[in-house]
Amino acid sequence: MPEQNQNPLDLVPESTAKLMKTMSNEPKGSIDDLIYCHLYGVVGDWYLSEISVDRKIAFGFQIINSEPVWEMDDWVTNSSKWGEIPIKKLQGLVNEKFLKEKDIRFLITRDLFWEPIKFSAININQNTLFYPGTTDRSFS
Repeated sequence: MPEQNQNPLDLVPESTAKLMKTMSNEPKGSIDDLIYCHLYGVVGDWYLSEISVDRKIAFGFQIINSEPVWEMDDWVTNSSKWGEIPIKKLQGLVNEKFLKEKDIRFLITRDLFWEPIKFSAININQNTLFYPGTTDRSFS
């Protein structure tokens, strides 16, 4: 059920986390994985399928396309792959860098209209936001 009444800057609220699978010891990621939460920002997209018991780390597919001029290397690494996603770190960047310092590079928000969907049904080649410059959204 979409959560339109919630704060989109609260990346993984308890109500969303409760819907998600608990992270397994060795998550692999596949096109059949159910994606429960979509986060996006000017640097990319995160599609979350599992979450740790302490809610600090999620597992899912991430597409990060930070342009060199954005100087984001200290915070995010460009990638297009399945893996662990540091929710606590991302939330910290939103709280400190975006909300306090008003740095738009760190605007990361949750899609409030997201419904759980299989990863195979998501068009990852379509940018959620239009990024300045060119980006590479291919699997690598």
